[in-house]
Amino acid sequence: MSHITKIAAVENATAIWEYDPTRDDNRVLGGSLDVIAAIRTLAIKIQASGQRIEYFHSTQIRCGLPEAVKIPLHSNIRWGTAFKMLDQANNLRQAIALFLTSADEMYGPITTLRRDNRLVKHIPWSAFKMVDRDWIRVVDARDILGDSNRIQQYFSSEKQPTLWRALPALEELQSAWEKKRNSPKYSLYKDALNDGLEKLGKYYSRLDEKPSFVLALARLHQTRVGRSRRASHGNRSRKC
Repeated sequence: MSHITKIAAVENATAIWEYDPTRDDNRVLGGSLDVIAAIRTLAIKIQASGQRIEYFHSTQIRCGLPEAVKIPLHSNIRWGTAFKMLDQANNLRQAIALFLTSADEMYGPITTLRRDNRLVKHIPWSAFKMVDRDWIRVVDARDILGDSNRIQQYFSSEKQPTLWRALPALEELQSAWEKKRNSPKYSLYKDALNDGLEKLGKYYSRLDEKPSFVLALARLHQTRVGRSRRASHGNRSRKC
């Protein structure tokens, strides 16, 4: 993730609030805008003010959306939140652009940085404007994260055991990311995908060391054998 966003560096409240997309050390992928951190900062700043929320909602209606919605915030401790944030932001890209055209005039800078009670810098809302190539990266990152978001749904059942799904789920995610890594479309994200695949490999190798996973697979096998025998017995009974 660090290859495509500096979001891990803006986890504490002060850093999130003071995120500056114009700083060189906050740029990614050869000097490009960090679209993930930029979108999260915009979402936080808009939702921090009732007036901004109301105006953002009005821009959505003006853009022809049937109803106004919020951009869900990404959290490093919750699965799928980065995907949902990027997906919603992409759906609202016109409304975001419209909001940013007048935000500086209406609200002043998005952030005023101070050190030792001295003004250091005004960061304008316009610093967060995104052009077409930025939105392409939003979609790319969303699709990469979408693979892992889809896989994690396999573990969301509240009524049935899901531990046995871990191995096939990891293999499915591995295949999806290997396909993207080898695709020219995602060449910009090759290092990030390699890092993700390396981490998947570590999870994969550790499963053999977990007795609970081995027991889950044994239980799954036992259940399937039992169902097969019952089905076979039922077929013989009907023939008789």
